Amino acid sequence: MGERRLSFGVPELDKMLDGGVREGDSVLVAGSSGTGKSVLATQFIAEGISQGESAIVAVFEERPQAYAERATSLGLDLETPQKDGKLTILYLRPLDLSVDETMQSILDAVQKLGAKRLVIDSLAGFEMALSPGFRADFRESLYRMIFALTGIGVTILSTVEVDESFTEFPFSTYSISFLCDDIIRLRYVSIDGQLRKVMVVIKMRGGNHSKDVREYEITSQGVAILGKRLTDYQGLITGIPVHSSRSDRRNQPPQEPGSENED
Repeated sequence: MGERRLSFGVPELDKMLDGGVREGDSVLVAGSSGTGKSVLATQFIAEGISQGESAIVAVFEERPQAYAERATSLGLDLETPQKDGKLTILYLRPLDLSVDETMQSILDAVQKLGAKRLVIDSLAGFEMALSPGFRADFRESLYRMIFALTGIGVTILSTVEVDESFTEFPFSTYSISFLCDDIIRLRYVSIDGQLRKVMVVIKMRGGNHSKDVREYEITSQGVAILGKRLTDYQGLITGIPVHSSRSDRRNQPPQEPGSENED
């Protein structure tokens, strides 16, 4: 356990992860609204099913049918594996349950199905679904569940929404990065008058992950990473990058009047 690599179903992302996510890792995909966190999570689940693995998706902000229909729009079939007993989409609205009871529902589903992949979409929805009196125990119980499942080889992918900033690069508003072996950050950047998307692997335990910042798009087939790494810009992770040629000009000392005409 731990040496086998699991594919995301996105070849270029697998390369960035040195061949894929290690089996039994806890992965955090963080980004603002619309950056494709859920799309990436769906591709991760669909890829596992295509490899013969069983999977669980725990959702808190949309019903299972809506989740499956959105996958269909990406060309991913989540209906058939549900009928075949290879996938369970749990819709949890545990306003009257304790956080431990909610976690136990997920644990039971994983064990019943023999699932090897688990998606929690999203941690913000998870916490908000709990009654206020139980939210203080959220992180501790989440830690116990992650530890129990990864310990038996289940690979967990959690999504979390972060506030986008064009001056900072926050990982997560939940201070849970210590629970994760791997962190993938998605964000918007402003390039040449367009709002575009980039991703970077922030952390990967025990792996030689790529340090590149890569541009990607959300297509009718899901997340697609574009071309080579963005080498012509500085300050990409600030969200307001500067083209290298402009940066070079800024760093040059001012010329004396008429000096450009001197031999």
